[in-house]
Amino acid sequence: MHKKSFDEAFKGYSVPSNIRMTSEEICKEFNINGICDPMYISNVIANELGLGDGCGNFNNNKPTLEKIEYLSKRLMESYRSNITDLSTVESIIKTNIIK
Repeated sequence: MHKKSFDEAFKGYSVPSNIRMTSEEICKEFNINGICDPMYISNVIANELGLGDGCGNFNNNKPTLEKIEYLSKRLMESYRSNITDLSTVESIIKTNIIK
């Protein structure tokens, strides 16, 4: 996906920059190109880490870091034809969410 495509995918949503960046990097790294995928990934991240309700609403809570491995596995299961390396997903999440 290109920046314009990501802008279109997130249009109408106020996604925190750390979650958006994480979603974009996961999509780029694993060649996930659907228009709804970046927002789906953002919602899963937010829901699992306590940063939102999983329905496009986000908050400023501190992330529930002990769920990063579970989150990574959940994304890997959702995109099993694309995501084949759990450690890379975990690394992307940790790099962008833990600042």
